[in-house]
Amino acid sequence: MRGLLFLFSAALLAQQLQFKDSTVTAGLNTGYQLVAADLNADGKLDLVALDERGSELAWFEAPKWEKHILAANIARPINLECYDVDGDRIPECAIAFHFESNPAKSIGDMWLYKAGPDVRQPWTGKEIDRTPTAHRIRWIDLAGNGKKMLLLAPLVGATAQPPLYDQDTPVFMYRPGEWKREVVINDLHGVAHAIQPVHWKGKGESLLAASFQGLRLYTPGPGNWKFTELSKGDPRPCPECGASEVRLGKVGKKRVITTIEPWHGNQVVVYVENGKAWDRTVIEDSMINGHALAMGDVDGDGKDEIVAGFRGKGYKLFLYKAADATGKKWTRTVLDDGGIAAADCKILDFTGDGKPDIACIGASTGNVKLYTLQTGR
Repeated sequence: MRGLLFLFSAALLAQQLQFKDSTVTAGLNTGYQLVAADLNADGKLDLVALDERGSELAWFEAPKWEKHILAANIARPINLECYDVDGDRIPECAIAFHFESNPAKSIGDMWLYKAGPDVRQPWTGKEIDRTPTAHRIRWIDLAGNGKKMLLLAPLVGATAQPPLYDQDTPVFMYRPGEWKREVVINDLHGVAHAIQPVHWKGKGESLLAASFQGLRLYTPGPGNWKFTELSKGDPRPCPECGASEVRLGKVGKKRVITTIEPWHGNQVVVYVENGKAWDRTVIEDSMINGHALAMGDVDGDGKDEIVAGFRGKGYKLFLYKAADATGKKWTRTVLDDGGIAAADCKILDFTGDGKPDIACIGASTGNVKLYTLQTGR
């Protein structure tokens, strides 16, 4: 792997952050999602790279990032999440594929893949369900006991049409072992681009949703889940409305939410809790086809950084650092200028040194890159 040193010298940064950039792979067609999971129970986080224009699902084994094929003959994969369903320390992986944004052309398969005796050999899959525009898969711990349920969110309703996709968009839940579809959310409308399980209050997880309707927090319970509206997101008329991606983080003791707005939009937005309201601050408005978003405390100062990238012309990857304790002022540094058309990023310890790293997958650049913090901690 070849490295390039990035030295951040922005005057407003409280300290210099120095990263080493390395390439995990440059052999993808169109990267879309990056998943971090320990697939071989060795205590190290491996990387699964979803190539939405490829025909195979590959994973890269830490620490040398050796490539293995998890599954072949998977057309148009769009989302994947892994969780150890059966308790054997090797996670099962649920994947949505045969995706198209037009429901009439979208099969929307969802399968569950399980490893055999050798995790480096192709895994065995079985179909769980299929629904047009199956788009986001997440595992959620409803009771806070470590036993997770599987969620599937289509992008739009089953017969919705552009540009407004003027139809309700459901979210389905599946209980492991039964794998029967249950409708738990039926009041999202239009494009529902992202769902994100979060620890919000109490033991169990709640669900953040980013859609044409903005930001909602869903509280699980019997029957249909109830929501609290946090923000309507971008106030422009749809389809340039609402929110596209969402992450939960913190600045000191303050809870903050970060979004990309509107759908595949130009803005990075920070929401800071203010009583029962959320104050909205746009910290970026120059992106084209924004898609990658992550939050994590990269430099160990108790305040999460934001990583955001876009896939359109002039693509760049940005790092934003809180400039004060309010969560409303941020400084921006270019983490990668033209080296990756970032579609997804994760902030986790990928090198085993106890420090968070940044891993991203590129769309038109067809690559996965790792950004490792060198100094400033």
